[in-house]
Amino acid sequence: MKARWMMWLLIGAIFMNIMNPNNAAAAPSVEASGAMLVDLTTGQVLFSKEEDAMLPPASITKLMTAFLVREAIEAGELSWNQEVTPSAEALALTQKPGLARIPLVNKPYTVKELYDVALIRSANEAAVTLGEAVSGSEAAFVELMNERATALGMTQTTFANASGLDSVSAGRPGENLTSASDLMKLALACLTKYPDVLDVTKQAYVDIDGVRFEATNRMLAGRDLSYTGMLGFKTGTTDDAGYCFVGVSTRDGRTVLSVVLGAKTDEGRYTATKALHDYAYGEFVMTPLLRSGEVVPESVFVAGGETERATVRTTSTFEVLIEKGQEVPSLVYDLPDTTAPLATDKQVGTVTVELSESVRYLDGEQPPKATLVAAETVDTASFLTRMTRAFSDFLDEVRLVLGKLSLVDRLELL
Repeated sequence: MKARWMMWLLIGAIFMNIMNPNNAAAAPSVEASGAMLVDLTTGQVLFSKEEDAMLPPASITKLMTAFLVREAIEAGELSWNQEVTPSAEALALTQKPGLARIPLVNKPYTVKELYDVALIRSANEAAVTLGEAVSGSEAAFVELMNERATALGMTQTTFANASGLDSVSAGRPGENLTSASDLMKLALACLTKYPDVLDVTKQAYVDIDGVRFEATNRMLAGRDLSYTGMLGFKTGTTDDAGYCFVGVSTRDGRTVLSVVLGAKTDEGRYTATKALHDYAYGEFVMTPLLRSGEVVPESVFVAGGETERATVRTTSTFEVLIEKGQEVPSLVYDLPDTTAPLATDKQVGTVTVELSESVRYLDGEQPPKATLVAAETVDTASFLTRMTRAFSDFLDEVRLVLGKLSLVDRLELL
């Protein structure tokens, strides 16, 4: 009897899901200490988990190293073809078991070679050498890293070395700590300022000294966990940090960026990333809220016009990224008063969406706006009409004042 009752409950739940298309799909289960997912096309936050928790990022630290190298090149302080010889401190990392991603030797390498192997192969000795090339020493470079983090608004971040290794492995005091939200700021800065970094991070291998090395990112095309549209970005792994990954992909005109920190296994970070990107592409849809040329429910006040209110319409389709099954967000109109004469198609305001738990944007990002224009012409009212309105407004004000006075006050006025 109990089994039959449970069976009918299950059938009922399935039936309710089928009959109610407004049920939103559950957010993905992400097995990680911290995570965040953003749609770069709109700046909208689609998912977060412990986004402000301070966690070790491992070799994702190298994103800041690469970012500062690019800034030094743009400032003319370095060049791609400039040759740099690794210091004894950098070469010492090649002698430590498990740390030599690229076994650099005591010879000159170009900045470009070091930059590529630091991002593609996560070469620790290359990252340290780049830091030394920018600032003269890794210690001075770490100061620059922290200054830049502050300037980017990374309030939960402290850098201790250029590679992302723990203090014992790096041979430097202190640990690198950051958060998913701070890494999102860093990744966005990299992609916004230097979008061609993806030309490097999407490469499945890198050649140096006549030897080919596979990228650490297993989601790239041709790798065992390849993901359609994956463009990189950076992996990170240490005993303390676990398995981390910042991933960016593009599909059907949209680009999404994810951060996963503290996964328990190598494959786990990619499983989490796949779940997040599938969620972004599969469950969020650009939804038209207003059609192009549509007259909106609000009107604009026209001072001194033949008619005091004018109808308003859109100039283009207004669409917002919305999760399937979620309620459509409320529209917010901004229609300041205007004056006659008012010509058709003159811009009179904007429309946007009201923020909510289901519609959230990155700090500093604004929700989308659409331009609103007058849908009709309003000429200036005649002198007689304006005087009649002014007298009517005066009488309304008198009635309002009298309505607030007591009977005694009114008799005194008489």
